[in-house]
Amino acid sequence: MLFIHQFPDWTRFRFDSARVLDALGRARFSEGRLAGLLSFAGTKDLETDLITEDIVANFAIDGTELDADTIRTEVSLRAQGSSAHVQNYIGAIENYTVPLSQDRLSNWYGSLVGNRVAAWRSNVSKISSDTEGLHFTGPGPERLPVEMENFLRWFENSSTDGTIKAAIAHFWFLTLRPFDRANGRIARAITALQLSRAQKSARMHYSLNRQILKNREEYFRTLNRAQCGNGDLTEWILWFLKQIEESVQTSESAIEFETKRFRFLARHSGVQTTEREQLLLNSALTEKLPRNFTAKDVAALFGTSHDTALREIQSLIEKGLVSANKKGGRSQTYSVVE
Repeated sequence: MLFIHQFPDWTRFRFDSARVLDALGRARFSEGRLAGLLSFAGTKDLETDLITEDIVANFAIDGTELDADTIRTEVSLRAQGSSAHVQNYIGAIENYTVPLSQDRLSNWYGSLVGNRVAAWRSNVSKISSDTEGLHFTGPGPERLPVEMENFLRWFENSSTDGTIKAAIAHFWFLTLRPFDRANGRIARAITALQLSRAQKSARMHYSLNRQILKNREEYFRTLNRAQCGNGDLTEWILWFLKQIEESVQTSESAIEFETKRFRFLARHSGVQTTEREQLLLNSALTEKLPRNFTAKDVAALFGTSHDTALREIQSLIEKGLVSANKKGGRSQTYSVVE
C-alpha cells in the first residue's frame, strides 16, 4: 500500500468541486448568520469561553487534560502572565496576518514541549493501531526541509479559498508531521490562524477543536483514509466543513437567550420600565425564571411577598410586556410577550 506522500505529485490535491462548494456555501451561510447575531449580542465572555474550550480541546484530542478554569484565567489575562502555549495559541488567532514561518512554528513547538531546540524530526514518524485500524508512515526525515519549504510557500501564496485552505493545511501538516512531538496541536493552531485569515477577523465565533473532540475517532479515521489515498481530499474537506457548520450551531445555541433578549428589548425600546421590572424581564428571557412563571417564582426572585410580586407582574401586563396565560386561579402562569 502506498501512502499519499509516496506519489510523485502528491501535493496536487484534488476534490469534488461541486460537493465541496455546496458544503462550503452552507458553512459560510451559517458563519454569516452567527456573525450577524454576534454583532448585537455581548461577545466578550463568550469569546473567552470559546478560546478556553478550543485550547483545552486541542490538548484533549491528543490525550492531555488541562484544567479549564486555569486556562480560562490565563485567556482572560492574555499576555499578562499566561503560559507560553496559551499566548502562542491566542497569537495564532490575533496575529493572523503575520506570515507562518519555520521560526514561528519552532516557537509554537517550544511552548508546547518546553525549552527544547526545535528542529525537524530526525526519526521516522509512524502511526499504527490495529484496534482503531490506523496505519500511516510519514515522509522520511531527509525530505522534511524541502517538504516544509513547499508547505510554507503554499500556505502564504496560494489563492485557494481560505476555508478550504484551512482544511488542506491541516491535512498537509499532519501528513508531514515535521516535529517529533505536538504535531496535532500545532496543526490545529495553523488551522485557527488560517480560519482567522479566511474571516479577516481575530474574533473567535466558534470552537472547532471542541467539535473535533466530540468526533475524535472519526477525525483520526477520516484523516487516515486520506493519508492512505491517492490525493483526493473530498471526504476530508467535506468532514472538515461539516465540523465548522456544527460548531457554529453550538455557538448559536449558546447565545440564543442573549439574542432573544436583545430582540425583545429592541421591539419595546419605547416602554419605560423600573429596575425591578427589567430584572424580571431579563430573568424570564434568559430562563432564570420558568418560561411560564408564577407569582411565587417572581416572589422568590425578588425575595418579596406574593402580593408585591403580583403588582410587578400586573404593571408589566399593563405595559404590554407580559401576558397572563389562559389558566387562572392559584396556578395562574405568565409569560413574556414574544
